[in-house]
Amino acid sequence: MPYATIRWGAWFEDADVVLDFPDVWSVQQCDPADAPDLGPDAIAAAIGAPIGTAPLRELAAGKQRPCIVIDDLSRPTRGHLLVPPILDELAAAGIAAEDVLIIGGVANHRPMIRDDLVKKLGSEVLRRCRFRNHFSFDNCTAVGDVEINSDYVASDLRILVGSIVPHQGAGFSGGAKLLMPGISSAASALAYHRGPAIDGRYDDVDVAARQFSEEVARRVGVDFIVNSVPTSRLGVAGVFAGDVVDAHRAGVAFARDVFATKAPAGTDVGVLSLYPKDTEFLQHITAFAPWKTATEPIVREGGTIVVALAGSEGLGTHHLFGPGMPLAATRATRIRDRDVIFVCPTIELGELLPEVAAATTVFRTWAEARDWLEAKHGPEASAAVFPCATMQLAG
Repeated sequence: MPYATIRWGAWFEDADVVLDFPDVWSVQQCDPADAPDLGPDAIAAAIGAPIGTAPLRELAAGKQRPCIVIDDLSRPTRGHLLVPPILDELAAAGIAAEDVLIIGGVANHRPMIRDDLVKKLGSEVLRRCRFRNHFSFDNCTAVGDVEINSDYVASDLRILVGSIVPHQGAGFSGGAKLLMPGISSAASALAYHRGPAIDGRYDDVDVAARQFSEEVARRVGVDFIVNSVPTSRLGVAGVFAGDVVDAHRAGVAFARDVFATKAPAGTDVGVLSLYPKDTEFLQHITAFAPWKTATEPIVREGGTIVVALAGSEGLGTHHLFGPGMPLAATRATRIRDRDVIFVCPTIELGELLPEVAAATTVFRTWAEARDWLEAKHGPEASAAVFPCATMQLAG
């Protein structure tokens, strides 16, 4: 029996899941190029040798109100590996960890709770530093035509900690995006998503959304970034620190090599694992990164695309894109002339808008989906499996 393996349950199970297929199907495992996992010494060395700026310990000299912004569990940033060497740099400048404010750059997602913070930052960092979640409906200060988290604006040393993965609006995540819209007001984020982010493209950092975020970063101020490029197993393949643009671009160049994936064309079935953003069903559109970047359609007309996710937090929360919110999808995710189905053990169709639920097919288990696929495509068919599709580029 042919089989393939996908990644499953980022931040929770974090496991390999084996998918078995009908006996005579042709199945291709489409892994990214990937890279080895960096150790602590290499991470610290990268942070200590920044791109486009002076060392952090020099930038921090004489500062009194430092803050670090870091994303939430919907992003694969391993803060417990990245923040300690940042604190070491600040300590070298005479800044104690107890004087550092960490802001949870949750954008318009739910606040992080203690279990999240232990996973994201580690218990030692959480014990030593102060922490506040960003709340996009309050505590924001106008800076020109945007509103930014007031604690960040009041800081005199501003550090962004994130990760670089493909993004449909800004080309890649990371860099200035953690500021705008990561810690902007809901109104500013809504204007961003209705404006520059509309014309975004995967694997393109010259899009309007990226340019706007960087313009805001220069205006508001970002002293230093630390961006990681994840491995396919939620490790750290690379770390790029320094200037909000220069370091980000160096990370993007590296990420393109790490995420590069050889993809077939014209298969009957494509399986896209949402890992490492598979905590929430609302993130499912990000699994289409290989589809959007392939030079030829991976799945033929009449074929099927399967999005697989653990959905460890069920539907998830987004105050702009969630059901009933201003940017909520009013129709089910569709790809022209192909079926789209989901494998997710946690999502309830009743959580979706009725018109979306009516056109959405969800299976609780892979076995149920496999039987459906065999009934549609017959005993002989072809499939391509992308084990961590959210961070795979097929172009």
